[in-house]
Amino acid sequence: MQGKGENGPQDKSRRNRLRIGFSTGTAMTAAARAALRRILTGKAPSWVAVRLPVGYYLPVPTAIVAATDLTAEALVIKDAGDDPDVTHKAAIHVRVSVAAAERERSEVSRGQRQACLGEGAGSEIRLCAGPGVGVVTKPGLAVPVGEPAINPVPRQMLAENMAEELERSPWGVLFETLRTRGTADSGSEAFEPKRHVRLALPPIPGLSVPVLLHVRVSIPQGEELARRTLNPRLGIQGGLSVLGTTGLVKPLSHEAYEETIAAALAVAKAGGCRSVVLSTGGKSEKLARKILDGEPDEAFVQIADFFAFAVREAARMGFDTVVHSVFFGKAVKMASGVPYTHAHKAAMDLKVLVHCGERVGVERPVLERIAHANTARHALEILLQNGTQNVFRAVAEEALRRSRRFAGAGVRRLRLLLFDYEGCILADVAEETGAEENTA
Repeated sequence: MQGKGENGPQDKSRRNRLRIGFSTGTAMTAAARAALRRILTGKAPSWVAVRLPVGYYLPVPTAIVAATDLTAEALVIKDAGDDPDVTHKAAIHVRVSVAAAERERSEVSRGQRQACLGEGAGSEIRLCAGPGVGVVTKPGLAVPVGEPAINPVPRQMLAENMAEELERSPWGVLFETLRTRGTADSGSEAFEPKRHVRLALPPIPGLSVPVLLHVRVSIPQGEELARRTLNPRLGIQGGLSVLGTTGLVKPLSHEAYEETIAAALAVAKAGGCRSVVLSTGGKSEKLARKILDGEPDEAFVQIADFFAFAVREAARMGFDTVVHSVFFGKAVKMASGVPYTHAHKAAMDLKVLVHCGERVGVERPVLERIAHANTARHALEILLQNGTQNVFRAVAEEALRRSRRFAGAGVRRLRLLLFDYEGCILADVAEETGAEENTA
């Protein structure tokens, strides 16, 4: 029998384990932090520790490619681990310039307003989309039209890490330089209209002079790489998006994820659960728990985009009830009958949303707007603006009808909790076997 040596099962497991990487948001933040450190200390760091949204620090290799007194540019090579990410090995360049902040109150991006009280009040970042970083040109995305396609969490990461770097680094001659010169070496010539956004920095203890940080993010191959994504269709022009919700990229093959879902369902079954709650992620699970607070922990299973597989597996294991907890965009894809709902595999088709609107009597001008909406989020905004909430129930019912096709008659009761992007319930519908005809 094999032991635990180099050819043993532990080594085999170690070899087969997929490597975790870091997001483009983490790469941007690491490069920005390295550049700022070069300005503040005169030292060129070969790596920096980035504070992630999950609360701990990740060391990221960095390189300084240019520097003067008040400006530095750093480079980070994006490492997506073993995830098949289009941005893997892409070069993320960030140029940082330091200047004295304007004394008047600065405008900051929507969703980024902070109470900057105390030391360092008035300090801010002017974040610019350089070459290869996209700009949002259509509504319905997480950031407004006209702003860099840098999502809210990476923006928050950047602000928090830059404030932390300012707090921990010595200032020395820099204060005097700012007082006498007051501007950065390169100024703000790269901050073109509609390509930058202002972000307030949190309070910085020990900072006696309000600081303005010009941060310009570039991805040299970004425009070319973006053609292999959904960005052009979504209205993100000029390059890639800077993304990330945890700061990490956790790869998992389809086979491995399906095994994980099956194992979670088996645990629920073994624990005596008659019902199972299938959520697409942590947020939708948390929302479902508030409504279904009587269900045991084992009943909640996160299935990501594996809609059809999870329902079929729940039916095979003999669960009496399957509850779906989903946000609006996923529900639209479910209603379209898409078995695997990931954005890279299933582009959003709003035809089913139009059909649902027709079924409940939505006026033709509104349907036309929905048909030409940029995203499901955009379509949701249109529906809410026009008071057509009855469409939400129709979408949920259609999604359940598709779920029934995957479940067959083995699952007695199906239920769907539909949420908007703020976590508010839009619809709560259910159907039981025999309530309507089940077609294959």
